[in-house]
This record gives sequence, C-alpha cells and structure tokens, in this order.
Amino acid sequence: MAVVLLHADADAFLASVEQRDDPSLRGRAIVVAHEVVACPSYEARALGIHAGMPLRQVRRRWPDVLVTGYRPEVHEEASVRLFEIFRRFTPLVEPGSMEEAFLDVTGRDRGDPHGLAVALRAAARDEVGLPVSVGVGRTKLMAKLASRRAKPDGIVVVDAGLEERVRPRLRLDELWGIGPTTYEKLHAAGLFVVSDLHGLDEDDLKRIVTTAMARRLVSIARGTDDATVRLPGPRRSVSASRSFAATRTRSKVVAVLDDCVERAVTRVLGLDDPPRLPSRLEVLVRYDDGAQVLERGPLETPGLDPAALRAAAGHLLERTAYESDGRGVTMVGVALPLPAPA
Repeated sequence: MAVVLLHADADAFLASVEQRDDPSLRGRAIVVAHEVVACPSYEARALGIHAGMPLRQVRRRWPDVLVTGYRPEVHEEASVRLFEIFRRFTPLVEPGSMEEAFLDVTGRDRGDPHGLAVALRAAARDEVGLPVSVGVGRTKLMAKLASRRAKPDGIVVVDAGLEERVRPRLRLDELWGIGPTTYEKLHAAGLFVVSDLHGLDEDDLKRIVTTAMARRLVSIARGTDDATVRLPGPRRSVSASRSFAATRTRSKVVAVLDDCVERAVTRVLGLDDPPRLPSRLEVLVRYDDGAQVLERGPLETPGLDPAALRAAAGHLLERTAYESDGRGVTMVGVALPLPAPA
C-alpha cells in the first residue's frame, strides 16, 4: 500500500485567529506584533510585510496597517482545537509547530486523498474558524512542498506521476531544511536543482556538506526521503520567548522576561495532571547582531511558583551582563526543563 501523507498548515495562524474573532479585521492588512511582527495577514504580506520586521518600520511605511497584540491563551486554545481535528482523521500526527503537522493517512483516505483533505479543511473552518492549507504527497518533503504551493487556503496533491516530473526540477534552495549556508556550498559546487545530484553518492557530497545532509540529499535524489510520521513523546521542556526592538533598558527587558516566565508556567500546567515540576531554569538573551547568550541554573526547590521562578530568572538574566554589553537586546526567553513522567 502506497504511503499517503498530509502536511496541514493553518494559514497566517496568529493573524487568522485575530480576524476570526474580530469581523472588522477580515480582509484587511493586519499584523500581530509587539515591537516586532510575529505574523502578518496575507493582505499585509501582499504589501511586503514579513515576520521579524520592526513594528516601527511597518507603522512608518504602512500607517493604515492595523496592529493587534499577542493573546497567548486564545492562540494556544485554537492550536489545541486544531490538533483535535487532525487526530480525528488519524492518530498518526507529528506536530511541526502550534499550527502545522504531518498526518499519515495511509489506508484511511479510501483512495481519495483529495477528498480527505477537503474534509479536514472543512472541519477546521467550521469548528475552529481557521483556513488550513493541505499538501498531499508520498514523503514529508513532497507533502510540505505541496502545502506551500497550496497557500493560501488551498489543496495541492502530488501524485506519483506529478512527483516524477517535479522532483528532478526542485531547486535545492527550496528544499525543506536546506539553509542559506548549505545552499551556498552547493551552489559553489555547481549544484542547483535535484537532477544535478544524480550520479553523486554520499562520499561525493560529504566533500561539500555534512554527512547527515549528504545522506539526505542522496535520498531526495533517489526518492527515498523520509516518509515516517513520528509521534511526539512527553515534552522534555517548555519555553516561552518574545522579540522586541533593540534595547538595554532594564525595566523593559525584565518585564518581558517576567511575562515569559508566566507563559511558560501556564504551558507546563497544561501538559500533565499533576504537573511535572522543573528543578532547573534557562534564560536566553539574543542581541541585535544575532549573537545569543544562554544561562542555566538550578532552582532552590522544584516547583512552579511564579514569584520564585521570576526571581531565579532575574538572577540568570543578571549573569548575562546585558546592561553593560553595549549591544541591544532583541529577544529574551525562558525554558523549564521537565523531569520524565513518573
């Protein structure tokens, strides 16, 4: 039986949730942002706005664009409901983020993967109020590329015949997981599309890229790339972070850090009953040149008391010496490593 995978991805997830809940925002250019754009609507993307863009730049260049803030609880509730729908269609669901996942529907599609994708999208629209694009393919790579082509709010099915025609022509810089640095090395070696890999083996490619990447490229060229949906195990840690315009102002950085602690605690409490109690804490600081500093430390007592965690996080933040560093801070985050379930 041929493997059938779906890649389901909610379109402009955060912005779509805001447009769902406020009809006046529908069809308008909006961004979900707090100093830095987290998610632009498709109407905003059409103007050239993208995630990571400073909010002040958006306001200056596009003063009519509407700005909404984060609503973590609402966004997470929408994610939970979305995944409940995914698991209704198959128990084999591998999350990619809070709004996307691979689904193995082999044998469940009754020979009609397009019809199953239509039903999944209709359920997401009717029950959660969100548009979901779906790609169908034989491997994760093909399913994910198909969902990209399906956006916004569509379906693309890559059957065996289409894959045979498309796969050799895929640009290497479009392949999922190949970043700019890897592509530069491939480009310098005269490799641009998948068909350029034909005739090369792992040893040939290991002279250009890492062993793991060489193995993956060979499998992509041969059409034997990953088609296994892996079920998530218990969460090993929970984190929360937020980006903002570069600053060294203590009150600003501490306020964002405290908010991240609160959100991380809420997420831990939502995982298990009773909750697993962290005994360690991590604080991450990112500077305006992209450099990051990570500080780790134990908690005096394992637990989820927000006040104790804020104090511990503040101590780790001081250890980064961000105030005297000279660079501006653009992101802070916290992580709570969790013990294995009992």
